[in-house]
Amino acid sequence: MNSTKKNKNGCLWIFIFGLISLFGWIFISAFTNFNLYISGIAAMILSALLTSKWLGRPSIIGILVNSIIIFSVIFGLRVISNFFLEAITITSEEPDFKIKESVSLTTIIEDNDTIPVYSSHRVWRDNYGNNFEGKLRVRDKDYLRLKDRLKSWSARDATVNFWGSLYDYLEQTDSPSLDLVIDTFQEIHSERKLNQMEFAEMVVTCIQDIPYSFVFQEACLAAENYEPSIRRVLEECPECCMGNVTYGIQNPVSFIQNLKGDCDTRTVIIYSILKHFNYDVAIMNSEFYRHSIIGINLPAKGLYKRHYGKKYMVWETTAKYYEAGNLPGNFDDITHWNVILTSK
Repeated sequence: MNSTKKNKNGCLWIFIFGLISLFGWIFISAFTNFNLYISGIAAMILSALLTSKWLGRPSIIGILVNSIIIFSVIFGLRVISNFFLEAITITSEEPDFKIKESVSLTTIIEDNDTIPVYSSHRVWRDNYGNNFEGKLRVRDKDYLRLKDRLKSWSARDATVNFWGSLYDYLEQTDSPSLDLVIDTFQEIHSERKLNQMEFAEMVVTCIQDIPYSFVFQEACLAAENYEPSIRRVLEECPECCMGNVTYGIQNPVSFIQNLKGDCDTRTVIIYSILKHFNYDVAIMNSEFYRHSIIGINLPAKGLYKRHYGKKYMVWETTAKYYEAGNLPGNFDDITHWNVILTSK
């Protein structure tokens, strides 16, 4: 009697139970909307019933122990596989940017004239796995006309909201010269039939995908002269720094000309593009975090900032894989964020 009972709870029972649980978990996850945990529990219940029918029913304690062991093993394998899959994906995408997306001086035909333009062929993927590509272009004459315009800007009306006034000036000054960029996003929109959130996602991820560069008001120094977070970036990428830039921000046209930008350089160009497409969009700054993000007044889940009765979903612009409503853990205390400019 004891030998028979032991056999029912032995290695064979665990092996069959685990095998059915694994394939059942994969099948249920693939063909239902259940989340990871519910799929796993359902698979183990089904596996326990089938294994007991074939090999006999073990004790209740045996079932519980076996379930915990199998659940832990399968969940651990799932986490490890996701980690390596993400690492492989990031590694495989990184070289593509350097090969396909450098900025070059080329030409287009406008009104029967040959016009020099700075152009980059961008290839990127949004947070839902959709692939996009298109050219970001600005005319050489617009770049030369606008690149130093900020030096003549007067801050006389910016005593209370300096950065908001500065960003507003950049948007109004540069937006008419972003028409070629607007045309590219409009073409994607028309071709892919994107809804309001999908289009915003496409625009934001295009900018998120561009590698980060520091933009300093003073000259760029050697990496060892900066705090650890900045030093690490500059040690790996010494060219990821632009110095002697007025107010430490590039105007949108200059950003398209060289694809070098930090947080507020990116927020201003995203703000300009989405404002053109009639979005209710905001720029949020944090003195505490020394960072800038955008906010968008669209239905979504996650973190948001209330401003005059509106809910602006926060949106990180300097790193990939952040959706509306999500911020990095070291920037996610919403009380430290302030809305400084809105489009409506």
